[in-house]
Amino acid sequence: MRRTGGVRRVLEEGLFHAAAAGEIWAAHTGNRTLQLLTKPVAVPLLGLKALRRRDELDPADLRLLVAGLLAAGVGDYYMSRSDEDDQIIRGAAAFGVMQLLYGAVLTRRGGRPHPRTAVLPAAAWTAAAGLLAARREPGRSRVPAVLATYAATLAGTTALAQDPRPGKLAGAVARLVRPTSDPRTWLPAGAVLFAVSDAAILLRRSLLTDPRARAAAQVFVLATYNAAQWLLLEGFLAQSTHSQPQSRPAR
Repeated sequence: MRRTGGVRRVLEEGLFHAAAAGEIWAAHTGNRTLQLLTKPVAVPLLGLKALRRRDELDPADLRLLVAGLLAAGVGDYYMSRSDEDDQIIRGAAAFGVMQLLYGAVLTRRGGRPHPRTAVLPAAAWTAAAGLLAARREPGRSRVPAVLATYAATLAGTTALAQDPRPGKLAGAVARLVRPTSDPRTWLPAGAVLFAVSDAAILLRRSLLTDPRARAAAQVFVLATYNAAQWLLLEGFLAQSTHSQPQSRPAR
């Protein structure tokens, strides 16, 4: 039984990393066919890990996490097809759903934003909304509005992820959680890396014009995005495992 579980673990990790590497390579080489084949499936493959370790998760959390990973796949599907407005809007909406589902898990576990840790995500959202408004193209007013709304959901999830209490992490609530070898800290690290990846998307779309620079930026976006999703799931699982044997203190 243990050997079978080990094979499944290697297989599911291998499938995810192969798909992620495929989409990054596709961005580097401009292979659109490979991009369309790999980008929508990489992150949903992480759901296999969540399902294998379902005994470590609250059933409701498991459903929310798997739904979030699938929503990310839907967002990747639309975003990989083209830069047309309808595709961007649908992709951003799917990723917004993903952020809300992740945020729901964090909230269920007792995560709450603190004014000090929410300042940075709020400032990033303000800057993103300002850049989108400044770079708005005539006749494309819907795209900046949808992307700004999505950025607000991202900022909310990032702020929630910095609360150390659900994972029973040491440190003050008002400080950003620093990533360490403890997998519980990978959840807030993944949330921040996700924000960095999305910021790179915005800069690439709004400011970069050189084809080589845009291609390099896309490789960075995909590498950080897939790493962020992996860190988020590992963090969710580690925090859940750590909290299971312990009961909440009486108040």
